[in-house]
Amino acid sequence: MAEHCIYNVPVELLSAYNERHVVVRAKDPAVLAESISQQAGGEIVMLQLLDINKDLEALETCGYGIPLEIVLKYPQCEASKLYRVTKLQRAHPLHIVIPVVAGFSKAVKVASALHLPIKLEGNQPEPDCIEELCSVLDYFLHNKAASQEIEYFSGLLTAQFHKLPVTLWDIQEEDPRLLRYITDEGKEVVARAPFIASEDALDSFRVALMERVLRPGKECASCLFFPECGGYFKWPDQNFSCDGVKCVFTKLRDAAHELQDDLAAMETAR
Repeated sequence: MAEHCIYNVPVELLSAYNERHVVVRAKDPAVLAESISQQAGGEIVMLQLLDINKDLEALETCGYGIPLEIVLKYPQCEASKLYRVTKLQRAHPLHIVIPVVAGFSKAVKVASALHLPIKLEGNQPEPDCIEELCSVLDYFLHNKAASQEIEYFSGLLTAQFHKLPVTLWDIQEEDPRLLRYITDEGKEVVARAPFIASEDALDSFRVALMERVLRPGKECASCLFFPECGGYFKWPDQNFSCDGVKCVFTKLRDAAHELQDDLAAMETAR
């Protein structure tokens, strides 16, 4: 195990990571609540609930202050269940993790209406999801109802506006040097769905991936957005076409420039 890493572990394997900083995941809220008292020497930095359909009462009065991520599996069907999680905010800072699959925008809009921060699960979106992804981005940029962050949009917009040297790996907290996913079988893998092993050592994963995707003739080698992306959308399939996601980067870049222009105009007016 790497000393500096946070480990996303299933609750069944928590005892093997007693001296580590961990994200504990489970489908059962009661089991997740019980895990808080099981961590002897390390620290639980976050709880992750994998099934929003269960009875949530056990998490209402335990682990005060520990962040809680609620991961949706079928966002179009589970959007209405988000009303049930708002009472958990009394005990936990909440994040709703929404996979970018067909119909995911419904869950985004419900979560936004409830003022719940959102993290889009940054897999390689299918072509038929790109239009919906751009529509959600427009909602984030222009709709007043979107008062909370929607990652990875929020992080990229901030990075573009302030010219920060961060990539999507950092924004999504998926850099294998810092966070690793432990499968139910106990194997360390990259913390990206689908959770599969890398051919590279995890400490050198990003460097090795960048070397491959930046070879002459590769799409990343001539991409204007590589400094913010860092090859994020080339994992796990390096043949994935980024034509669609480049529209997202373009919209965010334009929005950042508009904000910079507006700020400059305000300074001039003063």
